[in-house]
Formats: sequence, structure tokens, C-alpha cells
Amino acid sequence: MSLLLPHRIPTILSFLYPPWATLLPRFTCRHESSSRRTTKKLRTKPNVSSLTASVSPDNVNDYIVFNPPSSAPSPYHTPAAFLPRDDPRRDLLSQSHLHSNPYVDLRRSLPPLARKTQKQKKYHLTPKQIEEIRELRTKDPWKWTRKRLAERFDCSQFFVGIVAEAPTERKRSEMAKLEAVKERWGWRRRNAREERGKRQELWGMDK
Repeated sequence: MSLLLPHRIPTILSFLYPPWATLLPRFTCRHESSSRRTTKKLRTKPNVSSLTASVSPDNVNDYIVFNPPSSAPSPYHTPAAFLPRDDPRRDLLSQSHLHSNPYVDLRRSLPPLARKTQKQKKYHLTPKQIEEIRELRTKDPWKWTRKRLAERFDCSQFFVGIVAEAPTERKRSEMAKLEAVKERWGWRRRNAREERGKRQELWGMDK
């Protein structure tokens, strides 16, 4: 008979032990819940006999396990191979293509568009009007911005930027405003803008 004692007897509770207990050999208890044993159990593959216990030896490789996720029962989620021949759900499966596309009937109107259609391009500006755009842009670029010129001549701002580039003074003024705005950025927004610039460079490199 061996007496199991902790590896180290607490000095506070030493009075509970008999005087001869200190002379006995001490054994340490190692529990099964160690990291090595736990990982070893997780790596152990299950026995084949436990997987094929309910299947006869002749049909070991001749069966299909259908285990769908837990959800509301629906006849459209059950394959026809798992339904009896006289099951009424087979008729529902044969008509499932009608339920998947409710707009098969051509007489039914389609839903409205989720976004506006692209505007049709116009080529109505004459060379004289283009020269007028350039003159206004050069004369007073702070008053005649791309937005105002696009509204006046009924064209896009992109087209105004192509035919009439802003003067150097206007560009310097806009860059100064942008730098003033950047000075108020925090480290989070600054890092986000830098990452965006890196991604745009990779777009151009096709990576």
C-alpha cells in the first residue's frame, strides 16, 4: 500500500499530516489532459469498423450519406434520388423551374431597374463653342469651373477637362487647399490613403 501525497506539503497545513508522513515517498499525479496527449487524440483517425458497423459487408461502398444542414423543411432541397417513386414531392420538383424564375411569363412586367441607365453620349458641340469654353476657362477659372461650363454647354465635366485644361494658378490653388486638408488628417486616414495609392499602382502593373 502506497500513500499518495502532493509533491510539496503546504507548510500551513502541515499539522494535519502525521509526523511519519514526511518519511514516505512522494508521487506526482499526472493527469491525462496534457497538450501532447490531446493533440495525439485529435490526430488519431477513427476505426473503420465504427463507420461501417451499420452497413452490411456487401454494401460497404454502395451507399450515399445525405446530411443537409439544419433548416426549415422544403421539398425543393431534397434530391429526387432520396424520394420514393410515389412521393407527391416529385411533382413539386418537376415544377421547380417555374418557382425559381417567376418572370418566365412574358406577359408579366419586369421590376424597375436598380440603377439609372447610362446617359446617351452627345456630339452636339461645334468648334466655335469649344473655343468659347477655352476662353471662359482661361479668363476666369474660379468662376467658370468645369461644373458650370458643363451645365452651360450641356456636356460632361470630363469633356470640359479635356478641351479646356485649368491654368497653372488654378491648379496650384487647388493643390494648396488639398494639402491644407491633408494636414488635418489623422494617422488612420493617412495610412488608408497610402494603401489605396499602392493598390492603384498595382492595378497599373496588372498584379
